[in-house]
Amino acid sequence: MNACLRGWGLLLCLAALVPATRIFAQTSSTAAPEAGLETPWNVRQTIADVLKQVDQLGPVLQRLNPQQWSEVKGAPDAYIAQHATAQRQLNDLSIATKLFAQKPESLSLGLDLYFRLEALDVTARSLENGTREYADRASADKLSQLIAADFTSRQQLQSYFTDLARTKEENFKIADEEAQRCRGIISREPPPSSSKRTKK
Repeated sequence: MNACLRGWGLLLCLAALVPATRIFAQTSSTAAPEAGLETPWNVRQTIADVLKQVDQLGPVLQRLNPQQWSEVKGAPDAYIAQHATAQRQLNDLSIATKLFAQKPESLSLGLDLYFRLEALDVTARSLENGTREYADRASADKLSQLIAADFTSRQQLQSYFTDLARTKEENFKIADEEAQRCRGIISREPPPSSSKRTKK
């Protein structure tokens, strides 16, 4: 009888724990958005803006010629390396953005995207300064415009990632509390009886 009660207690405990673990898993489009957390559709719109900026930034970077800046106007050779770095960063950013678009609830993919945006921003700002000093003002202004748009997208993503991390932390807490309650229920169940019937 005790073993039966203990088994029922375990089943009830597991039944209570499953919804809690689902709360943690369902921070995707299939779950209702948490208060303050943007919907995946809104995030995908921001991602679309990032991809658009990447597409616009690519041709601008390709038109820059830091090698000529160095040979003709004595610009530092560092701009040549930065130019190559920026094009590589742009390609990596495009890949990271598309991966995150498939799983906007993934904090790890989101942070990877965010840090790549940050890195490209640093390189692009340096190239903007070089373009303004050693090349034409129109290209520098275009770079400045795209950097500003990139900053807006990063701010939106940063806000989303902060809310997403807080939501996941709260869901972890709920799952942990349910697990502790489950262990408490099991520990209060009487152990199975080991006594045997005495033969007459």
